[in-house]
Amino acid sequence: MSAADRASWLGQIQRDRARRLEMDVAEIDLRRRRPHGDLRNDEDNQEETREPPPKVKPLIDMFPGVSAALLTRVFERKLKATELIRFKEKSVTDLDQEDRVFKMTESGGTVGFKKAASSLKDWGPNPQMWTGCFLTYLAVIGYLFGDKYPKAVPNLLMFMRQILDFTQTYHWSEAVLPLALNFHQYILDKGELSTDSYLVTAQFREKYLRHNLTLPAGHHRTLQQPDLDKQGC
Repeated sequence: MSAADRASWLGQIQRDRARRLEMDVAEIDLRRRRPHGDLRNDEDNQEETREPPPKVKPLIDMFPGVSAALLTRVFERKLKATELIRFKEKSVTDLDQEDRVFKMTESGGTVGFKKAASSLKDWGPNPQMWTGCFLTYLAVIGYLFGDKYPKAVPNLLMFMRQILDFTQTYHWSEAVLPLALNFHQYILDKGELSTDSYLVTAQFREKYLRHNLTLPAGHHRTLQQPDLDKQGC
């Protein structure tokens, strides 16, 4: 191996390490924004077993792959940005199986436990999953709050478009995804559906969209368009 090749190889290793560190930092930042209530399995189980509010019940048939508990969390403004991944299209049975870990009891039966919250790696290497799940989330927001807050869905759509624009310049997993989840959580924490804009602020852009996370020159990322005829992502 020539000196130039060795230098290039070592440089690539350093860049890979830097990207992994960026993802670890973003993951820690996102977890810090989660309230401790997200870690209470008892609360989650209670939400899954209790009767959904009357306004939520019609949506259960409209979104067959989305649990009633998740729809209720949207209605009650308790949804966390990391929970968007639960809007993935699947059967109700598959959804329950994926969200739980089943362990054998001493008597030979099984008991289900809630899995840990999703990590950045669970979202995949491109924005396709996040985009599809966000569109399903927007449809739910529209059904639940569209009459009272007509600006909510258009403003969130502009936020989504801004996020997708960022993917043309920056790495998805290392930069844009952490930005999308953390800024969406910022929006959810504010609890405002009547605001004039949900566009990403300069403070968030400067924190997550750093120069060392830009795509290589000439790189063009093609986003596969979600199937809008489907209810999920």
